[in-house]
Amino acid sequence: MRKSVLVFTAGAIVCAAVAGVIRFKLVPDAERVQSDQNTVTRYAGTASYLDQHAVAGGDLANAFVKNSPFTAVETVKAIGMHGNVAVLSDVTAINGAGGVLGNPASTWAVDRKTLMPAAAPAGVTADAHQGLAVGFAFSPDKHDYPWWDGATGTQATAKYVRSESHVGRSTYVFTVDASGAEKDPATLAQLPPAVPVSVLKGLAATMAPAMQGALAALLPPGGDSVLVPLTYTSSTTTTMWVDQLSGTTVDADAHQTVTAQMKTKLGTVPLTAVLDVDTKMSPAGIADAVKQSKDDQSKVLWEGIVAPLALAVLALALLVGAVLAGRRPRTADSADTASGGAAGAAGPTDTGSVGEAGEASPETSEPTTKEE
Repeated sequence: MRKSVLVFTAGAIVCAAVAGVIRFKLVPDAERVQSDQNTVTRYAGTASYLDQHAVAGGDLANAFVKNSPFTAVETVKAIGMHGNVAVLSDVTAINGAGGVLGNPASTWAVDRKTLMPAAAPAGVTADAHQGLAVGFAFSPDKHDYPWWDGATGTQATAKYVRSESHVGRSTYVFTVDASGAEKDPATLAQLPPAVPVSVLKGLAATMAPAMQGALAALLPPGGDSVLVPLTYTSSTTTTMWVDQLSGTTVDADAHQTVTAQMKTKLGTVPLTAVLDVDTKMSPAGIADAVKQSKDDQSKVLWEGIVAPLALAVLALALLVGAVLAGRRPRTADSADTASGGAAGAAGPTDTGSVGEAGEASPETSEPTTKEE
C-alpha cells in the first residue's frame, strides 16, 4: 500500500476519533456539574419585620420596621465530586434589614447531570431535601419540576408557565407557590418563640377592630407579663426566568410572608405578619447570569457543533484523498520496471551472439588439409 494512502487514512481516523471524543465525551461532561463550579448570584430587596429590640424595650409604636433595604449574595460552590454525585455548598450572605434575615447555609448532595437529590457519599453530611434545590439542570424541559422550599422544609412544584424572551435570552418561566410551617433555622432564630401578653395587646392595635376583640378574648389570664407561645407559617411565591439552553436562572423575584400564630385553647390563631420580604435579582446579578448563559451557548456551539463538524468534514476529505491516491496510476514506478526488464533481456542475448561469432570465426578462416 502506498505511503500517501496510509497517511490520508490515518489522518481521517484521527480526525474522526477526535470529533467523537469532543461530541460524545467532552460536551456531555460539560453539561454536568464541574469540580470548579462557583456560581455567584446577586439579589436586592426590602423587608418589613417585627423589631425584637423595640418589642423588648416596650416601644410597640416602632415595633414594625417597614421596607428596610438589603442586598444578598448567594454562592453555590462544588466542594466534592464522588462519581456522578456532586456535593455543593450553598451559602447566602445578607446585608441590611437589621440582620433579621440571617445568613442561610446548606450542603446539598445532587446528581451531577439532573441536579436532583442523591445519596450523600460516605463521610459527607448533606441536608436532606426533595426536588431541585440549586436551580435547573442544563437544557431543561417545558414541564413541571419538583422543587425544594427551604422555608417550610417541604417539596413544592416549579410549574412551567410559558416560554418568552427575557433580558435578551430565550427563557422558560416557572413559578413556585409554597406554604406551611416555618422551619428555616436562620429565620426562626430571628423570631421570638414567645411574647408577653402586653406585646400582643400592642400588636392588636394594628389589626382590624374585629380581630382586636377576638384576640382580647383569647389572651391567657394572669396579667401582661404572661408569656404566650408563638408559632410561624411561611408563604412564598417565586417566579424564575430560566435559560432554555443552559438552565441558568437569568432573572427571579420572590415574595415571602411569615405570619405569627398564637396557641390558644381554641386552637392556633393567626396574628400578623412579622416578616414580609420582597427579593429580586439585582441588575448586576442579571448581567452576570446573562453573560454565563452566553458563554455556555458559545461553548456548546463550538464544542457540540462547529468543532466536531469541521473535524468530520476534514476526515471525509482525507478519506477521499486516500481513495484518489489508491486509484492513481503508478507511472514512475511502471516506467522504471519496464526499463530494467528490457535491459536484463538484452544483455544475455547480445552476449550469446558475440560468443558464438568469436568461436565460429577461427573455424571458417582456417583452411583444411585437403584443400591445401
